Amino acid sequence: MHDGELSVWRTLMEKGTQYLGEEQYLKAEEYFSQGLIKAYQLTVPEIVAFSLRLLATVRVRLGNLELAEEGFQGALRICQDIQNAKGMAEAWAGLASVSVKKGMLSEAGKEFKQAISIYPSSSPPLRLGILYVDLGQVYAALEDWTRANRAYIQAHGICRSNGFPKGEAELDVLLGELCFRQGKKTEASNYLKHACQIFALIDDEVAWADALQYLALVYFEHNEMRLALESQQRSVALFLKFDKGNISSESCYFLSKIEQFFENYEEAKYYLELSIRFYPKQDLDLALRYQSLAGLFFLSMDLAKAERYYLKALSLFETIDDARICEIYEALADLKEIRERKLMPVNSPDISEDTFQIQGEFALEALVRLAELYEKQRNFRDALECYWKALEMVRDVEMTTDWIEIRVQRVSKRLRRKKIKR
Repeated sequence: MHDGELSVWRTLMEKGTQYLGEEQYLKAEEYFSQGLIKAYQLTVPEIVAFSLRLLATVRVRLGNLELAEEGFQGALRICQDIQNAKGMAEAWAGLASVSVKKGMLSEAGKEFKQAISIYPSSSPPLRLGILYVDLGQVYAALEDWTRANRAYIQAHGICRSNGFPKGEAELDVLLGELCFRQGKKTEASNYLKHACQIFALIDDEVAWADALQYLALVYFEHNEMRLALESQQRSVALFLKFDKGNISSESCYFLSKIEQFFENYEEAKYYLELSIRFYPKQDLDLALRYQSLAGLFFLSMDLAKAERYYLKALSLFETIDDARICEIYEALADLKEIRERKLMPVNSPDISEDTFQIQGEFALEALVRLAELYEKQRNFRDALECYWKALEMVRDVEMTTDWIEIRVQRVSKRLRRKKIKR
């Protein structure tokens, strides 16, 4: 073997690997293709198999699955001929990745198991841990919870015994997600809390913020709202340190929803406005944020700002989601009617002379109409909150409550059915 030719091959593969890491897949394919040609010239089986695997890997990313499968099979045959167990394991893992892309998850599971079964004990254990993670994700996609849990536990043990805390924490998150999907709230929160502790110890603030937000979601879905608030506040504080884009926007949006539950409307507005400021696109999600912000101002009877944000939402819905247009027009009509009634003279026979009572009637009407809008959107949680607040107002003035209690019961049933379906 000529050292010069080997050096050329190594340079080509290093450049291809660099482009692969940068997700510039066409450039990576170009360099790996040249590297494979050079590998054949070197006539070293291990080098040819390695080159085939890397070229096949980038072709999976490009969606050229038939060529990728052909490359992995070629690498597998070479490694079988020379009895290279590590190479065979990597080739089986590559074939599994092709099966995943094709949606053949059962086949992918068999291929990942084959890769694990022949992975040599002398090779890096953390790579074996990754294979177990890949196998676990296949089982999770198949909703085979027992096997997914078993695979993740294997990977978790490998990370812990080999002093890889980041991997251990990432496995805690995966195990937490697995428990959450099965409705095992306590187990999910325990795994996620342990992940948060590790990420904090190794000062990985990005992963820590993600884990805290996931923990907040678990608490939120199980109505442990105080814990959800605490976790999400910490998550937002971390996100805002290193991100001023979509990640922080989503985090602030979620925190705003939690703040609304506690009727902290000023805080809810603040985080919703932050979410809008950081959101990078002009699309449906931005429109939904404007609509939510308008609802908060409607609730506080700041009709001018409510109208402003409803109009902003409308300008986006008109190009994205026709189904939302009627909701916005209905809200704007309600705003107009309430504004006109507020401008009526005090001695009008339609309203009381007690200004405080008038304002209370407007607030009650706004709450009920907002609840109706949420109910039409199938946002039953927010609709229920508004109906409950309206019920409290009705009771305070000793009015008949039958009509609002019927609505509370109806939305409660629909919310329970929605949770059961999950």
